[in-house]
Amino acid sequence: MNSLGIILPDQLSKNNLVYEKLNSDDDLLLYEPIESFYKLNHNKQKLVFLLASLRNLIEPLSKRFNIIHKKIESKQKQFIGSYLKELFLKKNYNAIYVTKPADYETLSELMFFAQSQGRTLHILEDTKFISDADDFKSWADGKKNIVQEFYYRWLRKKYSILMEDGKPYSGVWNLDKQNRAGISKLKEDPIKRKAYKVDSITFDVMVEVEKIFPKSYGNLESFNWAVTYKNANKQLNFFLDNYLFNYGTFQDAINKDDPFLFHSLLSPYLNNGLLDPMECIKECEKRFFDSDSAIPLNSVEGFIRQILGWREFIRGVYWENIPEYKSLNFWNHKKKLNDNWYEGNTGIPPLDTAIKESVKFGYTHHINRLMIISNLMNLSRIKPDEIYIWFTEMFVDAHDWVMVPNVYGMGTYADGGIFSTKPYICGSSYMLRMSNHKKGDWCDIVDGLYWKFIQDNLEFFKKNPRLALMPKALEKLNKERKELIFDKASDFIKKNTN
Repeated sequence: MNSLGIILPDQLSKNNLVYEKLNSDDDLLLYEPIESFYKLNHNKQKLVFLLASLRNLIEPLSKRFNIIHKKIESKQKQFIGSYLKELFLKKNYNAIYVTKPADYETLSELMFFAQSQGRTLHILEDTKFISDADDFKSWADGKKNIVQEFYYRWLRKKYSILMEDGKPYSGVWNLDKQNRAGISKLKEDPIKRKAYKVDSITFDVMVEVEKIFPKSYGNLESFNWAVTYKNANKQLNFFLDNYLFNYGTFQDAINKDDPFLFHSLLSPYLNNGLLDPMECIKECEKRFFDSDSAIPLNSVEGFIRQILGWREFIRGVYWENIPEYKSLNFWNHKKKLNDNWYEGNTGIPPLDTAIKESVKFGYTHHINRLMIISNLMNLSRIKPDEIYIWFTEMFVDAHDWVMVPNVYGMGTYADGGIFSTKPYICGSSYMLRMSNHKKGDWCDIVDGLYWKFIQDNLEFFKKNPRLALMPKALEKLNKERKELIFDKASDFIKKNTN
């Protein structure tokens, strides 16, 4: 009897453990029609990126295994559990091997199928992460509060990354305070990004996506994502050669005229397996030491922290708290998004620019995501479920394991502080300081949303020692100004929510 291996579109790691479990006469199922593709309107760039990357593996994998390729279909009604049931009627496999899916729903469906059909299902560790599930569990066990910084330090020590004689290189663990320069400090423009020619596989996928998912957001004319290991690695080296030097300093800066600035744009490749996270870290570390520290340490440490720190931590938080995580709504927000949040017609320039970037490229950087988009959605009293859907649909790098904690935790504090010590909210002054957007009437709207949120949640802010200054500042706010900006905030919410 043969075994069946399953590869999903975000499980493309070269060292995927499924490959090790199969013999040459076993079957390998490359499965495209993920249920979420049909439930949500994912950005067309995301769909094309994931599917084209998967299809580029068909030829090389067919030299090692018998390939079964299940393509996306119009009006898909049959999902992975029912498809496997059909498949097993044709061939009685003795075992199934699959990397742990990136979402709880798919994992549950696979487990239900195996249990209901009396099949042996082997859930394998996901090799596109550095640490395994037991790492986070053992580290978090018994801790009253889980803090990313301390998990990051634990992993630094375990894997000896930027370490010297058991201590952090230069004596400092985290250089984030050096990574907050506003765009006004920028003295040189980044070099232009390279454009990729669309290959025949990608072109065919584009045609299918346009046909099968016509309601999805995004524009494929601007598609410029690598879909092979080779080109993803080129992207890594292009970033290290041309952007790493300034990456740290301007990590939080917003340029309304340049959506990418010095950012790596590597997260899609890490999240579908085209790049290996440890290889990225080691190459960055090597560049730093080979340069005799000419590359700024704040850039190197900042890049490594995003991969070794936040990425690994967020994945651990997801699996420790799912499925309950998606039901959390600390602020009891009930508003829904209207079309303005998809079209970039809200009337707040920093927000509308970030929205349009997201739709066009399937990407905007982390400060636009956190301090502009999710901040203003939260201040507008949008339900966290709505925010989660928007972020999951919009971004090429969006998968359940990363979006749930980032939205319900970091972005909105809907989880009540599972890992964040405070909600990430801001008014217009932060947006002006970090960006090249000009001051205007929109500032009153943003400030109104900010201060009204604090007023409506006054007791919470008074009790949080990190936020206690905000209620005091609110008390000092001029009465007439308060009324003016509160009215503008109310008008904004009425115009932009349902």
